[in-house]
Amino acid sequence: MQSIRVWDNFTRLYHISQLILLGLLWYSGDNADFELHFQCGFALAGLWITRIIWGFCGSDTSRFGHFIKSPWRVLKAWRSNLIVQPHQGHNPVGGYMVLALLGTLFLQIITGLFATDDVLAEGPLYAFVSESTVEFMDSLHASNFDILLILIAIHTLAGILHLIRGDNVIKAIITGKKKVPVKYAVTEHNFKSALLPTIVWLFVAAILYYLGMSYASY
Repeated sequence: MQSIRVWDNFTRLYHISQLILLGLLWYSGDNADFELHFQCGFALAGLWITRIIWGFCGSDTSRFGHFIKSPWRVLKAWRSNLIVQPHQGHNPVGGYMVLALLGTLFLQIITGLFATDDVLAEGPLYAFVSESTVEFMDSLHASNFDILLILIAIHTLAGILHLIRGDNVIKAIITGKKKVPVKYAVTEHNFKSALLPTIVWLFVAAILYYLGMSYASY
């Protein structure tokens, strides 16, 4: 077995921050704390935007091109049972789960900009659309969150199954490293500093917060 680096520091920060923000969004929504809900929403939006940028210019294992494969290659990996082998990053099936999570998060963030509790809280774009659009977005915001929870549960279950098989992907996202058989160890990947993407995240989130909170009601 050889210990290898699989994730850069920003990708680790992204995963942990995303989990915390989603928990706070769930809590604040259930408890009608809409000021906190909007604050966490703008922070998550900034994080999501930064992750998309990082998917094109970040570290090797964090780039979409590294783990998004053609459907044919995914099917081949599934039939050959290659997905159970240790990977430096996401395996071919996991790559599509990442896309599903990012897409669902995007929809959750966008619909939240129009949502209302029909009492006091209104998203920053509520006043710019018709009542029917608001109703549609509000309904989609609620139902999409259930889909997001299902995807998170599947993602977590997959991590547990990998752990049972000896591929500790959960520990890897915390430490950035994991142990794999020597024949699977790849060391030539390029890992970039977390400083720039973290600054971008905070900057984008601050702009969204400044603009969004001025139009939102809570």
